Amino acid sequence: MVFSFNQLTKIEQNNVLLPELDLTVDKGDIIAIQTENEYIQRLFDLLNHPHRFKKGAVTLPKGGFQNVYIFQQTDGLYKRLNVRQMLRFWSKLYQYNGDIEWIVDLCELQSYVSKKTKDLTQPEQRRLQFALALIQPAAVYIFEDPSLMLDLQSKQVLHNLLVHLAKNGGAVLLFTPALEEAIRLGNIVYRYSERGVQKVEEDGEDTEEEHEEDVTSTQVQFEKISAKVEDKIILFHPLEIDYIEVRNAQTFLYVNNEEFVSSNTIKTLEARLLPLGFFRCHRSYLVNLQRVREIIIWSKNSYSLSLDNSSKSKIPLSKGNYSKLKELIQL
Repeated sequence: MVFSFNQLTKIEQNNVLLPELDLTVDKGDIIAIQTENEYIQRLFDLLNHPHRFKKGAVTLPKGGFQNVYIFQQTDGLYKRLNVRQMLRFWSKLYQYNGDIEWIVDLCELQSYVSKKTKDLTQPEQRRLQFALALIQPAAVYIFEDPSLMLDLQSKQVLHNLLVHLAKNGGAVLLFTPALEEAIRLGNIVYRYSERGVQKVEEDGEDTEEEHEEDVTSTQVQFEKISAKVEDKIILFHPLEIDYIEVRNAQTFLYVNNEEFVSSNTIKTLEARLLPLGFFRCHRSYLVNLQRVREIIIWSKNSYSLSLDNSSKSKIPLSKGNYSKLKELIQL
């Protein structure tokens, strides 16, 4: 164990500002936690003011918080410096004597080394900020929603960075409001809510009973799928649905960038929708294959589906179901 939160909580009067957080991170772990933005903000506020932690609420690595790297969205850059000057400044500050060019390559900054940071796009600035994790030595790396506002190239850089940190003995912990990003980036995934921390089970962990009733029927069905909005029941034609997600023990239908709560389980919907071209791409996701625009391969163990909707949604594709999907679409 390198780092842990030990039943950390924050309560003011009768309001639970932070539910109980009980979590351990070891060397080589990449733990991703999906939670609400307000919880992320409150937790990082505590991390920035460690004196506010109650005694025993956090177990730190040797060296304390000086051996913990924290990435936040508010981290800034010196606008008058170019990329290479910024990297040299950090190297001097943290006494890093390694190869800066290697960092430039890993963060894919080769085309921007002479460009001032103020002229970089937001994804390019993020890639430069990620470089600091390679310069500042640490035992634990904690990231606040690191994939926010990233383009596809920068997401791949982030993935490679996290893998590198973990392979070199770092303990990586990241918080994000997006379950898809948590699943894509973490090798261990949790949800953190008012009920505390709950592990997101990986595909393949289902019991045999859960898969006894495999769907084999190919009969075309045109049943509408119901969802509840306040006191109304809405009926959707199945082909209107982009994808279906299970979150916090509830099933959500995503239609035209809006989400609707369904009373059906994802297993029930899978049985009804499989003949209509839906595919169980992950334990928590059922996707309309007619909406899939691209299969994204992040690494040999990490995949996503990019959808052809206005928000260009990306949802996770598990390793096991990647092979099934290849067979299904005859790749």
